[in-house]
Amino acid sequence: MKFSRRSLLAAPAVLAAAGPGLAWAREDAVGKARAVIHDLMGKAPFPAASAAVWHQGGLVWAEAFGMADLETRTPATPRDRFRLASVSKVLTAAAVMRLVERGVVDLDAPIGHYRPGLPAIHLQTTLRQLVSHQAGIRHYIPRDFDPAAPGGPIDARVYATTDDRLAIFIHDPLLAPPGEAVHYSSFGYVLIGAVLEAATGKPFPRILDEEVTGPLALGSVAPEVSGPPAPERVSDYQPVYPALQDIVRCPPINPAYKWPAGGLLGAAPDVARFAGGLSRPGYLGEAAMTQMFAGNPLRSGAGGPFGVGWQIDRDGQGRRRGSHSGSIAGGRSVVLLLPDDSIAVAILTNLGHVDVDPVAPAQRLAEVFLT
Repeated sequence: MKFSRRSLLAAPAVLAAAGPGLAWAREDAVGKARAVIHDLMGKAPFPAASAAVWHQGGLVWAEAFGMADLETRTPATPRDRFRLASVSKVLTAAAVMRLVERGVVDLDAPIGHYRPGLPAIHLQTTLRQLVSHQAGIRHYIPRDFDPAAPGGPIDARVYATTDDRLAIFIHDPLLAPPGEAVHYSSFGYVLIGAVLEAATGKPFPRILDEEVTGPLALGSVAPEVSGPPAPERVSDYQPVYPALQDIVRCPPINPAYKWPAGGLLGAAPDVARFAGGLSRPGYLGEAAMTQMFAGNPLRSGAGGPFGVGWQIDRDGQGRRRGSHSGSIAGGRSVVLLLPDDSIAVAILTNLGHVDVDPVAPAQRLAEVFLT
């Protein structure tokens, strides 16, 4: 079924609070925060958006807007799970740092130490290069989505083993020698997942549970699997190009090949809690936190824009900032953290592949609750 931009704009706005136990902010801040999300939803026909802000130890605001499912007119709630897309990478990066702290893996050891059967071009690559997109591994290319490719497009294949996931890219030539340049790559994070599995002897979903979602009590966050929809799961939509006036439901996909890179589900309050947990020692030690939000320079000495998973820069006020956004079929997402101010923001939507910058509204939300 096709839904028009006009019908979405005519639908009543739906706001749903996160429930008891939330440390609510003052009323004027909530009003300003709602205006930020309404402005975002006016830029593209997002059926639903869910936003959450964590500040100095707890959630101060969480609210959902619009419809989780357009066909059934089901309102979105803050408990709803969305596709996290590439926001998944910062959760994987957190698992890396937990294992680094315990000496299970070393950021600067060649990954061939953990997976000696890799092709020779990868054996000397390090986890530090992988987490900061300096490993020279390619990102997506047209052949990945070619219906005529063996097994069909990568989102429709069956992945029984980790080797099935690696086979998509592992034998392709590098774009640059490791450490020489930054080339953003989701497949680099697929390789991280394989390295962690080899180092721990555990499948990636178990690593995620033991190192991230369990310790931080992120009950909504989990790998997306094929089959019946997960509980409290929004429906996924995509725009009809070129006019962006209509949207349709996404066909089913199988993101199992990219769980560490972009295949996780989660609710906005849990994503904000996760990011907030990285702003003070506890979940990670102080040294690990410092590494996570420090840029990793290239061999030339030039600064790289990525720490461990997070894109690192400074906001308009000069404050240290970590962020990561994502786009996937049926999802546009962002997580933002100002670690020195202990404030974290998550915004999740259920419309993918739209050219809307989500970092700017996330920054605006942070400023609302810092004022």
